[in-house]
Amino acid sequence: MKLWLVPSAFAPHRGGVEELTLKLGQHLQLAGNAVTVVTIRHPRNLEARDEVEGITTRRLSFTAPGRRPQHMLRHAMRGATIQSALSALGPDPDVIHVVCPSIQLPPVARWAGRRGIPLVITSQGETAMDAGRLYQRSAWMRRNLRAATQGAAALTACSKWTADAAAQIAPAFATADVIYNGVDVDDWQMNPPPEGLPVVAAWGRHVPQKGFDLLLDAWPQVIAEIPGARLLLGGSGPQTSALRSRAVGSVEFLGPLDRPGVRELLARSTIAVVPSRIEPFGIVAIEALAAGRGLVYATGTGLVEAAGGCGRAADVHDPGSLAAGIVAELLEPTPASRGWAHAATLSWDLLAAEYRAIYRRLSTSS
Repeated sequence: MKLWLVPSAFAPHRGGVEELTLKLGQHLQLAGNAVTVVTIRHPRNLEARDEVEGITTRRLSFTAPGRRPQHMLRHAMRGATIQSALSALGPDPDVIHVVCPSIQLPPVARWAGRRGIPLVITSQGETAMDAGRLYQRSAWMRRNLRAATQGAAALTACSKWTADAAAQIAPAFATADVIYNGVDVDDWQMNPPPEGLPVVAAWGRHVPQKGFDLLLDAWPQVIAEIPGARLLLGGSGPQTSALRSRAVGSVEFLGPLDRPGVRELLARSTIAVVPSRIEPFGIVAIEALAAGRGLVYATGTGLVEAAGGCGRAADVHDPGSLAAGIVAELLEPTPASRGWAHAATLSWDLLAAEYRAIYRRLSTSS
């Protein structure tokens, strides 16, 4: 089967959307499918033709109309060019799968409709947590999401929380299939936490949605209860300077982390904390559980589904509640065997099989 995965972002960028696309693409290829990733060329100096960890990758200059007349005109003129560029990518795929619909969705949905190719759309929380609040600012995006979902052959979301959020804009998502994001469990096997003073790990983009400021607000209460506790904070972003100035006590900033860097961080840690204000799912949570580490996570988000009853949920907007959850998990972490068993139910191999079942159904019925 020939498949196009069309994410809003892909390597060299890192994040949940990029991880899902890469892992799904790799597992689909292992199952004998021909996979091409078609993504947004941003920044413009990225190669238009590439191969990323064995996945054929094509980057196109998708655009949005903008508000200024010259931007609208440029966007209109680009429309035909994008349609031609899609046609030039090679043989038509059997199924097109848009992951995290953004400005790539309208032209791809239009092209798929004209060719009679089944379209799958997966929400990854973009309607609620896009850093630029794209769907809140743009009536054009909201209108196109509603239109595309009404014509799509299948809709999925990475959590029920995400499906409900997307349905606020595109009601068709209310009946979307929920397929969680995953983890390669074997990649995260490691020794038990080191003995000695407890260490808390947190990592991700330093943006308001991730809630690291809330974690730092709770940290003084944690060290008041456990004076020797240390906090290791990985990642970077526009909030990094503000977070550094907010830090009190034994807090170490590690900078950006790749996958080996996250493994090293977890190897040094007792528990992981995911204090997101908004989180569609939270791959970081299941990575921590797969590593046999305790977990504290934010209530009212997709993290509740990711955790699967492991670890401790906390109201991250209440420093006392978050601090109490961290202290309790440090004193009595989630058993490693329990976290690993839950993570094993979310292996990329199992989740890719769910997507393959959708593709097969659509390709045989089209």
